[in-house]
Amino acid sequence: MRPRLVLALLVGLALVVVALSARGASPVPYEDRGGGEQAAPTITQPPAGDAGDVERGSVVGGSLVLVVLVLILMTVVVIIGLLSVLRLPKRRKRRGTGAVGETADDVYVRVPELLVRGAREALEDLSRRTGGPPRDAVVFAWLRLEEAAADSGVERLPHQTATEFTGGLLARFAVDEEATDRLRRAYQRARFGTAEVTEDDARVAREALEHIVRDLDGSRA
Repeated sequence: MRPRLVLALLVGLALVVVALSARGASPVPYEDRGGGEQAAPTITQPPAGDAGDVERGSVVGGSLVLVVLVLILMTVVVIIGLLSVLRLPKRRKRRGTGAVGETADDVYVRVPELLVRGAREALEDLSRRTGGPPRDAVVFAWLRLEEAAADSGVERLPHQTATEFTGGLLARFAVDEEATDRLRRAYQRARFGTAEVTEDDARVAREALEHIVRDLDGSRA
């Protein structure tokens, strides 16, 4: 429940309590002689001995109303404070996990170091290869990037695959989507395709990784 709604309800409750406390509190008694439908009530003066009792009753009634109002105001402050405390951890959790797809207010200020390190390692391994099937090199480059994304500290949403999560994370940190798409297509062709993966495919993957690393470094500046 929102604090403003709670405050409005409690203020309304306070008004009801005040109205009930003041009901029938008039210190001037009257006597209804019941002489018929047209008979008007006759106001009588209270006995001299009862004047102090009436005055004390009025003072006690006023004090009771004041105490009730103070208690209600204290309750309002406590409830609003509790609601603020309960909502604060959710905001902090949302900022800390940084799930892909959140609003701009929850975006990381800096690119996670593990993501940058993983992209660099993938590029180094792909650039330094001197032999072996290019298919394996391309697959390993993308899987190393997925591993870095998983270790970055950013929360992966339940419906996301590892590939979707990695692509979304790179886009979040201003990585050129075309470069990410080129590397992803090379990976999917190498891992799931039946056509031959050539050195040209490995070169395309390497150039895409170079672009990704540059964009990540630029986002960190």
